Amino acid sequence: MNFLGIDIGTSSICGVVCDTVSKNIVSITKANNTDIQSRDIWEKTQDATAIVNIVLELIQELRIQYPDIKGIGLSGQMHGILYVDAEGLAVSPLYTWQDMRGSLLYKDGISYAAYLSGQTGFPLSTGFGLVTHYYNKVNGLIPRDAVKLCTVMDYVAMRLTGKREPLIDCSNAASLGFFNKEKLLFDKEALRSVEIDCSILPEVGEAFSRVGHYKDIPVYTAIGDNQASFLGSIRDVKRSIHITVGTSSQLSVYSDTYMDIPLLDTRPLPGGGYILVGAALCGGCSFALLKKFFAETIRLCAGKEMTDTDLYKIMVSVPYKKSQTDDIRVDTLFDGTRQHPEKRGKIMNISRQNWNPENLIRGFLEGMSQELYDFYQLLPDSVREKKTILVGSGNGIKKNPLLCRILEERFNCHLQVSSCREEAALGACICGMVGNGYIGNFTDFF
Repeated sequence: MNFLGIDIGTSSICGVVCDTVSKNIVSITKANNTDIQSRDIWEKTQDATAIVNIVLELIQELRIQYPDIKGIGLSGQMHGILYVDAEGLAVSPLYTWQDMRGSLLYKDGISYAAYLSGQTGFPLSTGFGLVTHYYNKVNGLIPRDAVKLCTVMDYVAMRLTGKREPLIDCSNAASLGFFNKEKLLFDKEALRSVEIDCSILPEVGEAFSRVGHYKDIPVYTAIGDNQASFLGSIRDVKRSIHITVGTSSQLSVYSDTYMDIPLLDTRPLPGGGYILVGAALCGGCSFALLKKFFAETIRLCAGKEMTDTDLYKIMVSVPYKKSQTDDIRVDTLFDGTRQHPEKRGKIMNISRQNWNPENLIRGFLEGMSQELYDFYQLLPDSVREKKTILVGSGNGIKKNPLLCRILEERFNCHLQVSSCREEAALGACICGMVGNGYIGNFTDFF
């Protein structure tokens, strides 16, 4: 018996098939090259129809090898939205989580996100779907034939099953904003207070709900990629600290009850409970930014081009060195924070003795690690004292042994690297198993 999971990431789209008999897990990854160029540097959009086509290609390729698929689970990039019409077809691009229109100035010198937070009391940030929607409403950018908004993975589920209206899981609904995470529903009173029409909202479904069928295969509600990566990586839920580094980075720990901790996000976990999340806007993209700087320096000084692969190989081969007080210090806030998008990165403590490429590389990685550790320090002692296992996932960790050593030093704990290549797609696959009834909950996964 086989189950299929699809993860729709910002830069790549992955499909995983899990064979429940042999326990084999295979994956295929394709580039998500659907970015739409814009003259506005704050706008980050992708072509939703092109994303659906990539997903269909993945499914077709995997079904050739594994025709006996009993369920399809989905996950993907959280926070972003697109609009659909009465037929369930996209009438807008996908406004991704990286879209910064919510940080533009609105009234009295404050941003759209800050205005909405002040009016409603919800901690809202630029990139959250309903913040993006509010900007679009104020500026007349909502398509005339739009009747619903949804995440891109909800839209893929619609296109696979032929549904005309989106069905959204709590994990994705919470990522849009204006969501009561204790009651697990949108706060319609708060939305009406800022004149957002609630009819645009997708229906919130139960975890592991069946959306419909793709050909003869059941398709289940999509979940957020953070939760999916957590489910695909962690086996000891109560004792683990999960760190994932991709385009962004997150630190996540489990809580069986709702907690409200400043600067951390409390996200519903499919199957019950929550994960407490510290989300850095620049994770792996911080390292990519440094790689770009080195590439442009080589081009300027030597007139030569180096491939990304060769540059990364050199950068991650820099020898590990225990952190010292006279090291270069880097704040990797190159896109700010969700609470303060205006903040920027810093390179500090530069001296004639330490200014060299190797120290700069280590400084970037230590800055990435420190940002995640700062989130960990915000957790109550009652939560932290129970967390004794450090688990890493994502290509930003798996392809960077130097970052792994630095994380171990920062957390003073051995780092277990997830054995699966694509944890979020595996987490989606596990949701398909639960929806099918093959396993009772994600903790039952072998």
